[in-house]
Amino acid sequence: MNRSGALALLVALFACVAVSSVHAAEREYFWNEVSNATQWEEPSVPVPFEDSESGKKYYVDPKSGESVWEFPGKWKEVESEEHGLPYYHNTDTKESSWEKPEDMAWQRVKHDESEL
Repeated sequence: MNRSGALALLVALFACVAVSSVHAAEREYFWNEVSNATQWEEPSVPVPFEDSESGKKYYVDPKSGESVWEFPGKWKEVESEEHGLPYYHNTDTKESSWEKPEDMAWQRVKHDESEL
């Protein structure tokens, strides 16, 4: 192997190690804004992702695998016509609440282990 070939190989190897290190250092955990619980494992309910262009939250429907803007569970966020504020309605039990249900309160949080 000539000198330029060896140099190219070293640069490529370094780039692979650097990229692997960056991805290994960043992890994601889950935080519930209602209960204040945190966990490394993904909750059993859908947790939103954030659209990088619009900043809007979206979900992946566990039944269809499609991306959807609304929470794909039994709870729906509805705006009160009278008060102009959101409330939450359970389509199964017909229960309504001004308080956000725990099922809808999970968030993804990026964690950079290199900052510890």
